[in-house]
Amino acid sequence: MLTNTFLHIPYVNEATEKEIWHNGITSWDNFLDKSPNVKNKELITKYLHLSKDRLKQNDHEFFSGRLLSKYHWRAYDEFRRNCCFLDIETTGLSKERDEITTIGLYDGNESKVFINGQTLDKFPEEIKKYSFIVTFNGALFDIPFIRAKMPNIRFNHFHADLRFVLSRLGYSGGLKNIEKKMGIDRGDLEGVDGREAVRLWNRYKKHDDKDALDRLIKYNIEDVKNLKTLMEFSYGQMKESAGFKQDLSKI
Repeated sequence: MLTNTFLHIPYVNEATEKEIWHNGITSWDNFLDKSPNVKNKELITKYLHLSKDRLKQNDHEFFSGRLLSKYHWRAYDEFRRNCCFLDIETTGLSKERDEITTIGLYDGNESKVFINGQTLDKFPEEIKKYSFIVTFNGALFDIPFIRAKMPNIRFNHFHADLRFVLSRLGYSGGLKNIEKKMGIDRGDLEGVDGREAVRLWNRYKKHDDKDALDRLIKYNIEDVKNLKTLMEFSYGQMKESAGFKQDLSKI
């Protein structure tokens, strides 16, 4: 979908992009081949050549810095191989008073959990490996919280916040409610939520309860793995809603 996008080009807004699409120009190559007579044609042509070169070099910053965050989902297919699904657990909601307990990451194959007091300090180096981050409510919670605790991390990634992507598709409510609507079963973790995650952490810290920590880790991993399912669903639906047939053959 990124190669169908023109919104990263200066002076191209949603209306201009839709006009280009409606004229049968649905990709960068279409535009360059047909050279349509549109406003700012020379500028668009210049940026499309530059875009093809930047994409070939996997330069995610070129696009993430030029696209509004609400369009970042469009780059998922092109950068899925360098994507991570991220979720944090904390002792509370305050970035100032509370702490991160765990950070879960899933790259589509392997999951990792970074634990406060054990491996949390390795997270800043790990997150550098990725070009694309998927969260649920991460724009308002996870990323600001991490920034507050780890200010040296440079979040220059694409970021698809599924809370807002799914809202545009008509799915509202918290992550667990949306999962239920989609038939996602959490098995023996059914009923575990953010509040229970805090209690599990407190049991671990106060009583050295390894079983509580293991359950918290399992819960965090379930969160990030389910984000992949929701992202793939959202990507296909959003692509169709933009007027393009769903094509997830590369998944």
